[in-house]
Amino acid sequence: MVKKIQKENKNYYQCEICGYYYESEGLAKECEKWCQECKSCNLEIIKQSIGREEIEKRKVFNFGSLVLGVLLGGLIGSSAVFLMNYKLESNKQTSLSFVQQVVANVLPREGFKTKLVLGDAVKKMVDCGVIDLEKMKKIYNGQIPEYFQKLINGYYEPLVIDQETANYLLNIFWPLGLSNKTEFNKNIPFTEKDLPYLASTGGWWLGKKDNGAEYFNKCEIIKLTPKQEEIVYEVAQNTFRPCCDNSTFAQDCNHGSALLGALELAASQGYSKDELYKLALQLNSFWFPQNYVKIALYKKLVENTDWPIHAGSRESSQELALIKEIMSVKYSSISGYLQNVEQKLAKLNLPEFQSSGGSCGL
Repeated sequence: MVKKIQKENKNYYQCEICGYYYESEGLAKECEKWCQECKSCNLEIIKQSIGREEIEKRKVFNFGSLVLGVLLGGLIGSSAVFLMNYKLESNKQTSLSFVQQVVANVLPREGFKTKLVLGDAVKKMVDCGVIDLEKMKKIYNGQIPEYFQKLINGYYEPLVIDQETANYLLNIFWPLGLSNKTEFNKNIPFTEKDLPYLASTGGWWLGKKDNGAEYFNKCEIIKLTPKQEEIVYEVAQNTFRPCCDNSTFAQDCNHGSALLGALELAASQGYSKDELYKLALQLNSFWFPQNYVKIALYKKLVENTDWPIHAGSRESSQELALIKEIMSVKYSSISGYLQNVEQKLAKLNLPEFQSSGGSCGL
């Protein structure tokens, strides 16, 4: 059953499985049917959706005299305009310094300094055809961005995940995960007939061929050993993203492909299983800032649990277990997030966060 929403005398319809909004009830039902049967995002359907920000006004909550506005803009990778605009009680749990610290832990200003190196991966993707530089210019105002340009001929500096690089990394790791040839991709839970219509494969039009499905599992960019494939496959099956209910392994949207590509690159460079989970949380935090700040607030306010990750930190076994829990279906899938975070925070009558969220396409 789709959800009906009325705003300013106009009806909108939401697929309650993936959360997309439509002006047509028929499209919402079509989306919901696809989600139920295929558990994926259908490119042809979701491109007709409308953004939540177009139909919902920002909310202001009355909690006391202190007014807080925190704006984190520019996260183009997740199309985010991240806003907290509300009034707070003057107590230590909802003080300005408390909220600032939560945001700083999830999205540190200095970003996450990794040991991950792209090397010649971008050059190989260009050579393979999954990246067409002329088409790439179309999404960056007619020119190759400086950040991307320096990667083309090989780049051996460790990557930093932050506000500035989030979008670039998304659009670099996406074709990497989509096209890199692995044995485990033979187990993908979609048929070849599905691939041209998925938001990841069908949605990637920046290759020489217009539909990214043509490149799925076809390019030899990163060579993984059987042991490395084994740990990537395990981590990919146990990490999720809050735009759908699929694991990283099920590449039905750009974030799934991108995270899989990042995991493959990291594993090929010696990352352990625990380090792969940590990398997954670092990337998802900047790709879905709204979700992970809310998870952090829930963890602290309800469970009195500190966020387990910050740039340069070394995690204990307890913190590593928490990272895996946060990246699991319980918190990082859309259904788990709504049930275990959104609904519980709503009962606490806490401030509302507004964002356009992580888009599943270009």
